[in-house]
Amino acid sequence: MSSLKERIEQANHETVRRMIDSQISWVDVKKAIDTCPGMKENMIMHAGAAITWDRMGDAQKNAVKGAILYEGWADNLEEADRLVASGKVELSPCHLHATVGSMTGVTSPSMPVFVVKNETYGNYGHCLIYESPEPKKLSFGYVGPESMENLKFIDDVVAPVLKELIKAMGGSFNIKKIMSRALFMGDEMHSRSFASTALFNLETAPYLFELPFDKATLKAFSDFVRRSEQFFLHLVMAGSKALADAANGIEYSTIVTGIARNGVEVGIRVSGLGEQWFTGPSGPIDGLYFGNYTVADAQPDMGDSAITETTGLGAMAHAASPALGLTKGSVDMAYKFTNEMQQICIANNPHYAIPYLGGKGSPVGIDIRKVLETGIVPVINTGIASKKGGQIGVGNARVPMEAFKKALVAYNKEYGKRQ
Repeated sequence: MSSLKERIEQANHETVRRMIDSQISWVDVKKAIDTCPGMKENMIMHAGAAITWDRMGDAQKNAVKGAILYEGWADNLEEADRLVASGKVELSPCHLHATVGSMTGVTSPSMPVFVVKNETYGNYGHCLIYESPEPKKLSFGYVGPESMENLKFIDDVVAPVLKELIKAMGGSFNIKKIMSRALFMGDEMHSRSFASTALFNLETAPYLFELPFDKATLKAFSDFVRRSEQFFLHLVMAGSKALADAANGIEYSTIVTGIARNGVEVGIRVSGLGEQWFTGPSGPIDGLYFGNYTVADAQPDMGDSAITETTGLGAMAHAASPALGLTKGSVDMAYKFTNEMQQICIANNPHYAIPYLGGKGSPVGIDIRKVLETGIVPVINTGIASKKGGQIGVGNARVPMEAFKKALVAYNKEYGKRQ
């Protein structure tokens, strides 16, 4: 019989192999209620681990209330607040519904989402369409005329065009190929998605001429994507969710298959422990704040976009985007982060090659044992939301060690008795 250590190594190898080998394709755009498993008519999904309304952070609360207005369930913010407090609106983490959400992650039934298929294992990942290049947006907790106009534009223009676009492309578009190419063009696929968005435009442009829309609509759509340098991130997030879910639930594995933040807590999921989430407090974000904003104005670390780091992108691939290091004052920080993350990962992804490291693949497979042995916790590249709503910067945060300690206790309880 194999020893516990041997079983762990075998399980970890399989977990990472699934992340590396899976092929992911954008296949559709649908309303969340029509595609996200377990979504309900009265449900609003949010980023991070489960949290009650009374503990939820201000930015995320704002977004929930804004989504209620968007759905027409209330006429004003006060009424929306009472509706949630009464329990008539159900709150649920995106991750429980094969979905991830940017920043607040707030996703309501009528909102259109990208549908990405893991072609290798048959499961799906979902994420909202990128909302706007402007700072005043619901995903960052801002509720006002600007965010409502953003959502209407997505409903009326962006989502319909995207739905017809993927049909014209044959119903499937391999996004992993775009991701691999973009890493050679300066993206790390989290805080910088400029190259991948440009590649998306190049690949899809010929099909726009076939779509059943007038010139004004197509021009508005094209201009939106042109201005939205982070547009492709949301396809990456949905795809990374599909990769991570295929690697989850492998007995004995100590590899992280989810990192999610709600602005109050950061949670991690470990493959060998199924759908359990282990949390620690969300920390402040160190980075570049816009204008006169400071860390005191910011909601602590928030969002499901750390699914990118979970699967070997973002801070794991930071060396692919030296320019992002300037948010910390030096391009050298980009290399430092990737090299540091290598110490807590068990493998490298050859499909995510980093040119500035001689073509070496990005680190992948965060091992909770390595985190605890080294004292190094994962870095997350992230946007920064104001507590009052809106984007106020970009920077980096860390997953709290407390989450890993809790995960190890649970792991030992589950598997220690099997030795």
